[in-house]
Amino acid sequence: MSVIAIVNIEISDIEKYIESGYVSHAGSTVTKYGGTYLVRAGNTVVIEGDPKPARVILIEFDSMENFNKWYDSDEYAPWKKVRHRLAKNDMFVVEALSKDDRDLIASGSDA
Repeated sequence: MSVIAIVNIEISDIEKYIESGYVSHAGSTVTKYGGTYLVRAGNTVVIEGDPKPARVILIEFDSMENFNKWYDSDEYAPWKKVRHRLAKNDMFVVEALSKDDRDLIASGSDA
């Protein structure tokens, strides 16, 4: 089952963040482990509640196993350290709906 990593990053120093190479290099580590960026810091509009979105990232992986392989990989480790040093981070992973489940919901047959 595919999963989506949801990340909200509040960068403390954008110049250092860019200069670190994170923006230009971390993405290739995601791709290596089968991840696909769905959202990478686009415009965010709060509709309800009181969330504090900063730089919102959504990354889809085909399994939790591949997400964990990426997150714990040697390739991503130095970039994770950069992100932790230069930003406040909230990250969690959710299971995505299967195509069958999406179709059931769309048809109104979901019980």
